[in-house]
Amino acid sequence: MKARLFTSISLGLAAAAIAVMPTAANAQTAATDYNYIGAGVGAGGLGGSNIGLSVNSKLSVADQVSVRPGVITNFDFDSEGTIISVPVTYDLGAITDDGRLLPYVGGGVSVVTGGNTSVGPMATAGVDYLLTDNFVLNGGVNVSFTGNTRVNGTLGVGYTF
Repeated sequence: MKARLFTSISLGLAAAAIAVMPTAANAQTAATDYNYIGAGVGAGGLGGSNIGLSVNSKLSVADQVSVRPGVITNFDFDSEGTIISVPVTYDLGAITDDGRLLPYVGGGVSVVTGGNTSVGPMATAGVDYLLTDNFVLNGGVNVSFTGNTRVNGTLGVGYTF
C-alpha cells in the first residue's frame, strides 16, 4: 500500500513537472551538465519487500543528455530484491524561475536479479531539484519491462561534482 502511494505520488509529480514545462520563448537556460551520486529510498518491485535502499547517480555525457545508473535493493540485501538500471535521459530545461527544478525523461536497460534474473528495456521520468551548489534532491519513477512489468520510484539526495 505504501509503495503504491509512493509510486502514485512520484508519477503525479513527474507528470506535473512535464505538464508545466515552459515553451521555448520563456525557457530557462540553467545548466544541466552537473553530475551527482546519491542515496535514498526506493519503493516498489523489490521482491518480498516494497521499500528499500536506492543508490543513484547522474553523469552528463552531452548537452542535455545524461546516463543515470542506479541500484535499488530491499533492506534484506538478498538477491530477490535488486534492480539495476542504466537509463539514458534527455535533461529538459528548468521549469522554475530560479532554474533549480529540472525534469528528465529517458529509457535504457534494467536488470532484475534473483531466481528469475531478467534483462529488458525500461522507461524513466523524474526531476532534480538543485538544493545548493553541492546537493541535489532527486525523485523518479522507473518502469522495467522484464518479464513481469515492475514500477518503482526513488527519492534521494545527491552530492554534485
